[in-house]
Amino acid sequence: MKKPDLTDREEKILRSIIETHVRTARPVSSSAVVRKRSVELSSATVRNVMRSLEEKGLISQPHTSAGRVPTDVGYRYYVDNIMQPLTLTESERAEVRGGLQRLTGDDIGSVAAGVSRTISEFARQLAVAVAPPVEGELIEQIRLVSLDGNRVLAVATTRTGQTRSAVLKMREHPSAADLAKAAGLVSEWLTGAPVADIEKKMKDHLGEVGHPLRDVIAGLLAGSPQIFRVRGGERIHYEGARYILSHPEFSDDAAFLGEMFDDEEALAELVRTRAGEGGVTVTIGRENSRKEMKRMSVVVGSYRVGSRFGQMGVIGPTRMRYSRLVGLVDYISEVLDDLLSERR
Repeated sequence: MKKPDLTDREEKILRSIIETHVRTARPVSSSAVVRKRSVELSSATVRNVMRSLEEKGLISQPHTSAGRVPTDVGYRYYVDNIMQPLTLTESERAEVRGGLQRLTGDDIGSVAAGVSRTISEFARQLAVAVAPPVEGELIEQIRLVSLDGNRVLAVATTRTGQTRSAVLKMREHPSAADLAKAAGLVSEWLTGAPVADIEKKMKDHLGEVGHPLRDVIAGLLAGSPQIFRVRGGERIHYEGARYILSHPEFSDDAAFLGEMFDDEEALAELVRTRAGEGGVTVTIGRENSRKEMKRMSVVVGSYRVGSRFGQMGVIGPTRMRYSRLVGLVDYISEVLDDLLSERR
C-alpha cells in the first residue's frame, strides 16, 4: 500500500488524535485536539485538517456528529513515521534487568515464563513468550535411577539447564550397577548431540553392547519420546489475560479470546511468525491474518539463547501505547541477549 503523503500539520493532528484516543477509548473531536494544545490552530482549521486525514484513510468517523478515530492505516503511519519508542526510566530499567538476571540460572522454559510475566507487569497487556525450540538443545547428561519393580526414572539434562524426565518400564529389574554403566555409555554417546538426534545415535550404538546393558538402553530408547517430546506448555507462556479482557473494544469477543487462550500453539504462532532475529515488529488490526484479530495489534521481539532464538510479544487493542510497548520489548530483548547469548 502506498504511504500517505502528510504535511507537518497533518502529522501533528494525527498524532494528537491517536494519543488522545489511546488514552480515552473515545472518538476525538476537533475541540479536544485544540484543548490538548498540541497545535496552535482554531477548531475550524483542525476540522479541515481532520477532513483531509479522513479522505486519506488515516481516521474515520464512526457515527454522524461524532469525533474521529484512527484507522489501521493511521496507526501504521503513526508507528512507522511519527512515533518514537519511549526509553524506560532508570528505575524501570534497573527493575527489569534485576528481574531478568534472577532468571539466568533457570531452565529455558522457566526463563520464558519469567519473561512473559515481566512484560505483562510493565505493559499491563497480555504478554506471550516462546522458548527456543528444544530440538536444537544439546545433551549434557543422562541419569538412570532404579524405582520399584521394573521401573526406572530417566533424567536428561541439556546444556541450557533444562531437565526432562520420564518413568520407564524395563523388561527386567536392572541393578544399580547396570543402570550406572548404561547411563555412562549413553551420556558418552549423546553428550553434545542435539535432542533431535538422540534416537538415531542410540540406535546406531545399540548393537555395540550386550545383555543386560542392551536391555536397559533399549528401554531408554523406547521411552525417549516421553523424555524429549516437545510439550507446548513447557515452551509457551502467557501472562496478563485479565488486561486484554478489560478493554471495552473486546466486550463482544469473549468467545474468540477464550479460544485463543485455550490454544497455546496458536497463541505462540501470533508472535513466532512475526519475529525476526533482532528488532521489534508491529502488526496492526487487519494486517493480522485472522479476521477475529481486526481490533488487535501485536508487538513482537526476539531473544537469543546461544545460536537459537525465542520470541516474546504483547497482544492488545489497536488502541495501545505503541511507543511505550516498542521501547519495553526492545529493552527486554537487549537485556536477554546480554544475559543469555553465551548459553548453549
